[in-house]
Formats: sequence, C-alpha cells, structure tokens
Amino acid sequence: MIRELRIRAALPPDAPAVGAVLERCDLPTDNVLRLLEHFHVAVHESQIVGCGAGERFGETVVICSVAVLPEFRDRGVATHVVRAVLMRARANGVKRAVLLTPTCPSYFARYGFSLVAVSSLPAEVLSSKEFHRHTDTPPLCMCCELT
Repeated sequence: MIRELRIRAALPPDAPAVGAVLERCDLPTDNVLRLLEHFHVAVHESQIVGCGAGERFGETVVICSVAVLPEFRDRGVATHVVRAVLMRARANGVKRAVLLTPTCPSYFARYGFSLVAVSSLPAEVLSSKEFHRHTDTPPLCMCCELT
C-alpha cells in the first residue's frame, strides 16, 4: 500500500496525465476526452499514477482503461481505483458491471467478476465503443452483479 495515495474523480485538467498513464500501459488513449467524466484517478504526491473508467449503458457499466504506472504496480493502486469505479456505479443504481480483459481474469475475479458469453450482454453494451475496439482477437468477457 502506498501512503498518501488519493482516489478521486477525474477533472478536465487531468486528461493529459490520464492519457499518459494509458499510453505507458499500452492501452488506447482515443477515448480519454470522451470518457473523462467517467474516470477515477489515483494520485500520489500530485502525480496521477493510475486510472480507471466506468461508462454506463442502461443498468450496466462497462469498466475500461484500468491502468497503473509500472513503478506503482503491486501496491494496491488498481484495487482502490476499481473499487471507486464500482462504488460510483452502485451509487448511481447500476445493476451489473462488465469488462473485457485479454490477460487479467483472475485479478477481476476477486471483485466478483466471472466469465460470461458476450452474447448474454444487453444490446446497448454490445454497441459500445469498447466492445467494437476488439475486432481481431476478442478478449475475455467478464460480468459482476452489483445489487
């Protein structure tokens, strides 16, 4: 655990730093401005060291862009970011969270996510930009009930 770590909703001036974190983690940056209001950021000594977003589609939130700078990994940063995104979703009455992950199913399983068939998701989720991003090798789809 990192002392002096703060988790907060992203603000407009955070966009470049969020983009930089995503870029260093080899994640797409094209949605940062569109999704900025859905991001939470992890701040250590005034530096954004992690982020994650949850975009709502009806009663479902799509978790995306969970990233932590390499030098801050394995210190609980992602855990705090994911919890904040899920807490915000619950507070807004969202019933389920879904995500796509190519490599980390065991990490998200600790939050109650389990593998599901993409075809079981609501049409509005399937039409989201996140689900259309992966056209070559589809990642694993995971779902978690929030109620």
